[in-house]
Amino acid sequence: MADDQRLVPRALGPEELWDRFIDALDRAGQAGNPAGVLVPAFATKGLAGRRFGDLSQEDVKELARVASALARRGDTVLGIWNDMRQRSGPAKPPRHRRR
Repeated sequence: MADDQRLVPRALGPEELWDRFIDALDRAGQAGNPAGVLVPAFATKGLAGRRFGDLSQEDVKELARVASALARRGDTVLGIWNDMRQRSGPAKPPRHRRR
């Protein structure tokens, strides 16, 4: 094999892109905020390149359908999105101490 052939990266398939997307969401979620993870380029309905935190529930359901088409579990992306939304809920009022 020629040296220049080894330097050309192979194109990633949609399944591998999906797996990397979920891994990035998982890592960001463990760090506390998956909202900034970008949706991969294979996604449909203009979702590609959008921040995960900017997606609507319908957008995430569309991603779950993409996952199913790739023989991946769509509930994973739904779970991460729901967890993110629950954590970013309204701030609780400060507790007042009695003196």
